[in-house]
Amino acid sequence: MPHLPFLEIRFSAFLSKVIAVFAILALSCSNGQMLAIGDDTRFESEILPLLQSKCLACHGEKEKEGNLRLDSMIAILRGGDSGEPTVVPGSSHSSYLIAKLLHKDAGQRMPPDADPLLESDIAKLRAWIDAEDLWKGARELLAKQTIDHWSFQPIRIPNIPPEGMAQPIDWLIEAKRHSIGLHVSALADRRQRIRRLYLVMHGMPPSPERVDAFERDERPDAWERLIEEVLASPHYGERWASHWLDIVRFGETNGFETNRERPTAYPYRDWVIDAFNQDKPYDRFILEQIAGDRYGEPIGTGFLVAGPNDIVKGQDQLLGLMQRQDELTDIVNTTGTAFLGLTIGCARCHNHKFDPISQVDFYSMQAIFAGVEHADTELPLSEASRKGLEDIRSKIALLRESLVRYRKYPNRREPVNAKENVESFPAIEGRFVRFTIENTNASEPCIDELQIFSKDRNVALASQGTKATSSGDFVHPLHKLEHINDGEFGNERSWIAKIRSGSWVQIEFPTITSIERVVWGRDQKGRFADRLATDYRIEVSIDGASWTTVASSRDRLPLKGEQPLDEYDLTSLQGEELRLAMESVDQIKKLEGERLLLLASRKVYTGKFVKPSPTHRLYRGDPSAPREQVVPGGLASLGKLGLSADTPEQARRVAIAGWIASRENPLTARVMVNRLWQFHFGTGLVDTPSDFGANGTLPTHPELLDWLASEFMKRNWSLKEMHRMILRSVTWQQSSRPNEQALRIDAGSRYLWRFPPRRLEAEGIRDSILAVSGKLDLGMGGPGFSAFEVELENVRHYFPKRSYGPLDWRRMVYMTKVRQEKDSIFGVFDCPDGSQVAPKRSRSTTPLQALNLLNSNFVLQQAEYFAARLEQESPTREAKVKRAFELCFGRRPAEEEIVDSLSFVSEQGWSQFARAMLNANEFVFIP
Repeated sequence: MPHLPFLEIRFSAFLSKVIAVFAILALSCSNGQMLAIGDDTRFESEILPLLQSKCLACHGEKEKEGNLRLDSMIAILRGGDSGEPTVVPGSSHSSYLIAKLLHKDAGQRMPPDADPLLESDIAKLRAWIDAEDLWKGARELLAKQTIDHWSFQPIRIPNIPPEGMAQPIDWLIEAKRHSIGLHVSALADRRQRIRRLYLVMHGMPPSPERVDAFERDERPDAWERLIEEVLASPHYGERWASHWLDIVRFGETNGFETNRERPTAYPYRDWVIDAFNQDKPYDRFILEQIAGDRYGEPIGTGFLVAGPNDIVKGQDQLLGLMQRQDELTDIVNTTGTAFLGLTIGCARCHNHKFDPISQVDFYSMQAIFAGVEHADTELPLSEASRKGLEDIRSKIALLRESLVRYRKYPNRREPVNAKENVESFPAIEGRFVRFTIENTNASEPCIDELQIFSKDRNVALASQGTKATSSGDFVHPLHKLEHINDGEFGNERSWIAKIRSGSWVQIEFPTITSIERVVWGRDQKGRFADRLATDYRIEVSIDGASWTTVASSRDRLPLKGEQPLDEYDLTSLQGEELRLAMESVDQIKKLEGERLLLLASRKVYTGKFVKPSPTHRLYRGDPSAPREQVVPGGLASLGKLGLSADTPEQARRVAIAGWIASRENPLTARVMVNRLWQFHFGTGLVDTPSDFGANGTLPTHPELLDWLASEFMKRNWSLKEMHRMILRSVTWQQSSRPNEQALRIDAGSRYLWRFPPRRLEAEGIRDSILAVSGKLDLGMGGPGFSAFEVELENVRHYFPKRSYGPLDWRRMVYMTKVRQEKDSIFGVFDCPDGSQVAPKRSRSTTPLQALNLLNSNFVLQQAEYFAARLEQESPTREAKVKRAFELCFGRRPAEEEIVDSLSFVSEQGWSQFARAMLNANEFVFIP
C-alpha cells in the first residue's frame, strides 16, 4: 500500500487534540472542578438550558448561523464571522451577546421572531459573563488548541535515501509516480535541454553558438557548468524579478481615476533584479522589503507601496477614511499573500471563513503598517554623490567667474523660475524659517515644497518633526498646508496662500538648527508656471520674534513675461573670445543638468513613515464603526509579537518582518519553494500559490514540499541553491514528449512523468523576438520605456504606440508598468496590469493573440530585421533556412523542412518566412 502522508498529518493533528483534551481534563480534576471541554458546571446547569431553549436552533452544532456556536464556552469565546467578541469575560456590557439580546430594533434583536428574553434571564447571563474566573479553563484550552490544517504544521523532513544513492527530488517524485502507475520519461536531448534552461531561467533563447558548444561538450559535468553559467548571468535576475513583481502588484502609475505616473518607482524594480542576481538570502530579502530603512536598504520598502493608490482626495471625511483603509488593506493583503500564502485580507470585514485568522488579527497587522504612507522618499546622498555635487558646484562657480564681465546685470542672480530656485547663504542657526511673498506673476502664490537644508539634509520635512504654519490657506482639496513639507512635488501636492500679497508660510524645527540653503518652486514637475512668487524674502529666527533676512528677490533679475532674461550678453564678441564664452555657457548648462539629475536620483517611491495613529477593529470593515483598539501583531494562531500600542513605527515593521522570516514560521519557506517549483514546471506543488489555507488546494507531493522548504532554510535561504537542486534533477531534465497511456492517467502532468511544456509569458515572447531579430537592447536598469503615447491631462490618457524604435527594444521587464492599461500587442498574453497581486498567470488562447503575432506593426518590423539578419549572416538560401531554425528553435531543420521553407520563400519572400517562424508554436513554447 502506498504511503499516504495526508493521513499521517490528519492522524497526528487528531492525536494532538486528544492529548490536549486529556491534559485539560487532568488539570480540571486536579483543581477539584470537572470541565466538559472548557465548560464549567454553572454553564451546564444554568446557562446551557437557557441557550438551548432560545438560541441553539440557529447557533448549535447542526445550524451555525454566521458561523457562531453557543453550545460550549470555547465556541462562545471563539465567536462567529462578524468578528465581534460574543463574550468579553468580566465585562458583560462589552459583550456582543448582551448587545444583541437588548437591541432596541426588533429586526436586529435576538432571538429573531420571538419575544425578548426576560430580565431575569438577561441578569443571569450578565452575572455568568461577569464572573471572569469561570472562564479561565475555557480560555486556556482555546489558547492550546492546535491548528490542524497541514500548512500550519511544523515542517517535517521526510526519510530519504542516503546521500549519493538517489537525488531526493527524483526519489520523492518517483515514489508518487510509481504509486499511480506512472514512470519517468527519458532525458531530453541536449539541444532541447539547453533551450529549456535558457527560456526558464533567462526568458530568452540561447544563441546557436552556445547550443553547439554545449552539444559538443563531453565533460561529465557539462550540465552543471551550464547551470552555473546561467545562474551567474545578469539576465537571471531580470527573468525572476518579473515573477516577483507580479506577486507584489508592482506598477509605475497610481491607477484609479487619474492614473498618474510614478516616475521614481523604477528603482524598486532594479533593486529586486539586483537582489536575485546577488542571491540575497530570502530571509534578508523579506526583512529589507518590510523594514529596509532599518537594515540599510531603503529602496526595498518600495514593496509596501508598490500597489495602486487613489490620489484624488475629496473633502468627504468618510471617503478619506475609506481610501486610507483601502491603502492599508492592500499592504496587509500583499504581505500575507506574498510571504505567507494566506488571504489575510478576507478578515477585513469579518473573521476569516476558512482559516484561523480573526478580524482582530487583520487589524493587528494593519496596526503594524499604520504609519506607512504612499510617497517619494529622498534618500541620503552617498559619499560619491556628495563629492560629485561639490565638484559640480565648484566647476559652475569657476565658469561663472570667467563669464562675470559678460553678464548683463553683473551683481544680480538669475530670475526666479517655476521649477526650482536655490537660495544659498552663510550657515545660520535658527528654529524658525519664514517665507514671505509680496507679489506673484499671477493669482495667489503657490509653493509645492519648501526644502531647507543643513548641509545635504532636508531638515524641513514633517517626518523630521517640524511644524508648518501660515498666514492663511487657500481652501482646496489638492492644496493644503501639510503639503508644504511632505517630501512630495507637483501641483497636486502643493500649498496655496489665501491672499496674493503679504502671505507667509513658516517652518518650525524641533530644536535650533544650522541651515545654509533653501530650495523652493511653484511646480517642480514643470506643468504649471502661474502663481510664481516674484517678490519675496526669507527670514530666520531663533525665538520667533527677532528675524534675520537671509535671501530675497531683490538681487534677482526680473521676469520678462514668463521667460527669464538671458544672463549673458555675448553679441559683441567675436572669434576665439566668442567661442570660449559660448563653450563656458554650454558647459554651465550641462553641469546644471547633471546636478539636477544627481539630486533627482535621490527620490524613490518607497513610502514615508509617520507616527501611527491608534488602530481599532472596524465593525464589518466600516471606518465609521470603530470598535476596541488593537495592538500591532501578527496572526495569533502562529504566535504573538509582544508589541504594545505605543511601539514605535519602525519597530513594528521590524518585528513583523522577523516573525515572517523566522525559521519557526511553518509557511514562509514552504510558500517560496512552491513558487520556485511553479516557475520551473508551470504549476506549483500547491497550485494555489498564494493560498495555503483551507480554501486552497492540497500539495500533490507534501513530503517533497517540506523537504525543499527544510533544505531552503538549511542552505541559508539561497534561491540559487534551490535552482541548482531542481535543475540537476532528472525530473526537470526529462523529455516533454507525450505518452498516450500516461495522458489517460494524468493529462495535466501534475505527477511529472514528463516535463510539462507550456507557452512562454508575454515577456519571454517579446524578448525572444527581439533576440532573434538581432535588435534586443540588453542595457540594464534605470527609467523604463513606454508602450504608450501619453496625453498629459489631469486624468492621464494612454494611447498604444503605433511605431517603434531602438528606445523600445529593451527587455520587457523595463517597460513602464501602467495600471489599467496593457501593451496592445503582448498585453493580451495574460499580462497582469499591477492593479492586484498575480501569483500565477493564466495561459489563454485567443484569436487576438494570434492576430497580434501575425499582423502587429512590431512583429512585422522585427520580421524585416530578422530577414535582414539572415541575409547578412548566411551566404546561401539553404544556409539562411538553417540559421533561422537554429535561432528560433535551437535545432537544425530536417531535410523536408528545408525543402518546404525554400518553396515558401520562393512564393512569399524572406520577410514572410521570418514572420512565419516568429509565429510558430515551437518558437513560443518552453519545450
